[in-house]
Amino acid sequence: MKWRQLSILGLIILMLVLVTGCANGTAHVTVKKDGSLDIAFSLQLDSRAESLVGGKVEELLTSRLQAAGIELHKTKNGKSTEYQFLKSYDSIQDMQNAGSLEFVDTEVTTEDKWLYTRYDAAVQPKLNAYSDEIIDGLGTLNVPKSLVRLLMRNLALDFKLTLPYDLYGPNNAAEQDGNTLTWHITMADSEPLRLVVYVPDIRNIAIAGGAVILLLALAVTMFIRKRKSRKPKGSGK
Repeated sequence: MKWRQLSILGLIILMLVLVTGCANGTAHVTVKKDGSLDIAFSLQLDSRAESLVGGKVEELLTSRLQAAGIELHKTKNGKSTEYQFLKSYDSIQDMQNAGSLEFVDTEVTTEDKWLYTRYDAAVQPKLNAYSDEIIDGLGTLNVPKSLVRLLMRNLALDFKLTLPYDLYGPNNAAEQDGNTLTWHITMADSEPLRLVVYVPDIRNIAIAGGAVILLLALAVTMFIRKRKSRKPKGSGK
């Protein structure tokens, strides 16, 4: 009976932690004009969430990030604990060669046009892939995993993407602020992040622009010549 009461108490604590939003996370990818990019991640847990899942979260993040050569930083801010990392890459190819973070599955298709290239991206966060590992760290509460997994569906993460220019096409982001798109992701989400980006072909645009200028110059020249041919002889005397 006493063990059952402790289990119920543990369940109540877990519900308070997960449902009242005691964890806030943000992942921000910034692409620069030279093609390099920065990846910034922040996860903040209040004292209740930290005491319950902090150790498992830290272990999970550290093991995944070390494989990609990224160092996790842990700081105390009042009663909250924040986990952060920042990593810069010279290019997307450089990031891929450095190792996968294994947090997302990405599918990208391209369509080449003469003046631009269209990129259709579908990004599926793999938050649920790590829920079991976190749940395993909560075994001492003696709470059914199915119930814990249900409650963990309330955990949320904001994913932000910033491009150097507003090149966005259709997307399912929750909001756009200038060149930054934001998606609000929870563990319950099964719909991937969808995004279309139009990247201009500067060379072909320059060729097209030069052709337009040439045609305009030709049209002006023909117009002037036509005007002169219509001018009556001797009108200049």
